[in-house]
Amino acid sequence: MKGALIFIGDELISGLVVNTNVIVATRQLSSHGFQVREIVTIPDDLSLVKSYLKDLYVKYSFLVLSGGLGPTDDDLTNQAVAEALGLNLVENQEVSKAIKDSKEYASSQEIAKKMSLLPEGAVPLADNLTMAGYLLDFKEKLIFVLPGVPHQFEYLLTQKVLPLLSQRFKAEGLELSKSLRFFDLNETDLNLFLKNYTLNTQDLKIGYYPLGPEVKLVVRSKNQGLLSEVISELKKKFGVSLVSEEDRSLVEVVGDLLIERGKKVAVAESCTGGMLASLLTSVAGSSNYFERGWVTYSPESKMELLGVKKEHIEQFGVVSYQVALDMAEGVRRQVKVDFAIGITGYAGPGGGTPENPVGTVYIGLAYQNKVKAFRFGFYGLERREVQLMSSYTTLDMLRRLILYDESFLRYRFALGVEERSC
Repeated sequence: MKGALIFIGDELISGLVVNTNVIVATRQLSSHGFQVREIVTIPDDLSLVKSYLKDLYVKYSFLVLSGGLGPTDDDLTNQAVAEALGLNLVENQEVSKAIKDSKEYASSQEIAKKMSLLPEGAVPLADNLTMAGYLLDFKEKLIFVLPGVPHQFEYLLTQKVLPLLSQRFKAEGLELSKSLRFFDLNETDLNLFLKNYTLNTQDLKIGYYPLGPEVKLVVRSKNQGLLSEVISELKKKFGVSLVSEEDRSLVEVVGDLLIERGKKVAVAESCTGGMLASLLTSVAGSSNYFERGWVTYSPESKMELLGVKKEHIEQFGVVSYQVALDMAEGVRRQVKVDFAIGITGYAGPGGGTPENPVGTVYIGLAYQNKVKAFRFGFYGLERREVQLMSSYTTLDMLRRLILYDESFLRYRFALGVEERSC
């Protein structure tokens, strides 16, 4: 079933506010089999809203509008909807009473009552009637008008809009979709593999979406059997690089694995400047697995806090196998954890040597009774990209060690590995 999204607000057009609602809406609707064919962002302009609404209403089975439902003068969505569809604006008594009883509008009743003026036939969606948002079931079309406030928009979309859409448009014939995430895999590799399917059938749609260092693959089909077959073959071919089948990030997956297995990690970072620790602790429940971290940027801090050997720095350089091994060992001496990590490298744009140019990163990893250091070449990347790739690669190393074993620690950008006996 096909629909369109209309996002309304001067703040969206000017770039003052990032439109996160569009991401939530497209992900949720597509994952439930509803196709979004057009997305429009327009200012708080009565004539523009009316024009787009009239056009899109004729073309699609459902519309979702967002924004312009508040009490201020620039909130014109209700008026635009009513005029576009030839409806009167009428006071909804229940909404009016809820606003009158609300402490939020105690000193602004005259202005706030504007929110109770809805197009005739509008059915409020929220149980709490002070939250704007309603449904118009108009001439066999469903028109959902939602608030622009992100948490309110997401709540009404997931709890009200999707069930009502599913009830009206049965799942039969709807497009099914599956979202997978990969790491250390180029989207062209996926594309080449999937060409055999897309050339032989039109009942399969593929979307590739880079999400930082990860690649998100969305596979859509009305044929459940075909969809299952494709997913199965992808897992066989790229299983080690498959991070999630449920559109979950590498950060989330690693956090859950550490919690499930009861593992703990501590890190010492140089070129990543604390990015790895920040990623690890961005997941709820990270206190269960993240023990502590150091940002040892200078050679002196590496020696003083981690016990990196001065002779190793002088002989091999601060960016080297030996220093990465020393850093990982130093972390493990300081605290008992299952995984102790040390990262050193040249993120750029300055620095680097002929032996270790900008983009060279060494990741030391102490686990079980081993200490290893891996050399990576993230060449040609900007500074932040080098930091991201270094941090995400370290996370993925943890994922592979937990799920598989050390023989799976093979990466596109890996240049070598050295091990130190304990």
